[in-house]
Amino acid sequence: MNVEKFSKYSGCIRPALFVLVLAVHAAVISMFSFRNESTPVETVDFREAEVFKLVDVQEFVPPPPEVKEVKETVKVSKQPEASENITETEKKVETEPEEIVYLPQHKISSVPVIPVREILSRIEYPSMALKQGIEAVVYLELFIDSTGTIRNIKVLKDPGHGFAQAAVKAFDGITCIPAIANGKACAVKFRYPVKFTLN
Repeated sequence: MNVEKFSKYSGCIRPALFVLVLAVHAAVISMFSFRNESTPVETVDFREAEVFKLVDVQEFVPPPPEVKEVKETVKVSKQPEASENITETEKKVETEPEEIVYLPQHKISSVPVIPVREILSRIEYPSMALKQGIEAVVYLELFIDSTGTIRNIKVLKDPGHGFAQAAVKAFDGITCIPAIANGKACAVKFRYPVKFTLN
């Protein structure tokens, strides 16, 4: 019985609900779409407006980050204790000599003066070469310091037969006038030929 009553009224309820929903929608739309005509609209005079050009815009550049100075610390776990005992001695304390920088020959302005007569008087002609009548030239590289002392001798060319040994022996203990570079005496590597000739 209830089902028959419901089906009788259901045909009337649906159109009534549809009309009600449409009325609600129309009321909501009218509230938002129509504004009050009595409220005045502000007018802007564009002639007085300031022109803002794009070229006037400056890009914001953030300041550089602060550089924090990092101090390196060295941790020492164990240090030897300082000695409180001072030992006095009358012996001569030798310090390591400074390494001498020998200039190449092309960097000096004045060559060292070598006492040729003294060297010639000290040269001993090798006996085997003398018996065989051999003549030769020995090329030496002399390491002369800024005081003119020959510190070292290097044989660049050894013809054999004892010529190199005789040439090196003749320079033993010889002192020269030192080379000059930039107006001062200097250490130099100086190439020097020693000729062995028979009279």
